[in-house]
Amino acid sequence: SCQYPDSNESDPAWGCWTSADELNRPSIKILFPTIETVKNGRHGIWDSRHLLSLSERTWQRLTTTGIFHDAIPYPCERLGYPMHVKVARRCFQSGNGMFSFGWIYIGSHNFSPAAWGNTLLSSSESKAPKLHICNYELGIILIVPPPVLSDPDGRNRFNLDDFVLPFVMPAPEYQDGDRPATAQAMREACVEVTSSKVFLSEDATEELNEDILDEEVNFEESDFNIQESEEEKIYAEMLWGQVDSAEISVK
Repeated sequence: SCQYPDSNESDPAWGCWTSADELNRPSIKILFPTIETVKNGRHGIWDSRHLLSLSERTWQRLTTTGIFHDAIPYPCERLGYPMHVKVARRCFQSGNGMFSFGWIYIGSHNFSPAAWGNTLLSSSESKAPKLHICNYELGIILIVPPPVLSDPDGRNRFNLDDFVLPFVMPAPEYQDGDRPATAQAMREACVEVTSSKVFLSEDATEELNEDILDEEVNFEESDFNIQESEEEKIYAEMLWGQVDSAEISVK
């Protein structure tokens, strides 16, 4: 931030981004396919029934924020096929606009409390809060550091934009009337397909409805009053023990 004081990035470290800036130009973008994108896939909703999970309640909370963007597969050979990728990118631009840097995360984590953790507040004031994580998964972070002063022309470095992502960038922002492929939206689209007697058999439609309903209920009814079970504690201690032993062997 000291090297690029005019960058005006949405990170507190830059010291020049306010809550008003965030409201006017959100720094976060969520890429999630619209219901039309899913319906226009090669096999319609059927291929996405176990891949997509977004509750209608979440969409209603965020509908006016302007942070939703359509997830369109890239390259073009993948159009029409549903994506099951978990990718996050944090991009900075240098003050002169010549360099992009930051990080890209690629992993198997869903964007859920089970994968990223819930904060558990202890009943005792003496104990610090814990982060409760149910799913232990692998993620990889690719880092492109800021350009160094010794290489002002950037001849010997990568830009973050050099990395090809599995979806179209920049991702198109949702337009008026666009709606994500929530469980409810897919259920309604399934009813439309059924009423027109196209594409899905009665048994297949019933199975799809049951799948989507189960996912919606499980998501909506999950709360954050989680108690860590003894089995989870033992499993976590076993994993941390493996990490500790690996560090000792490396040393």
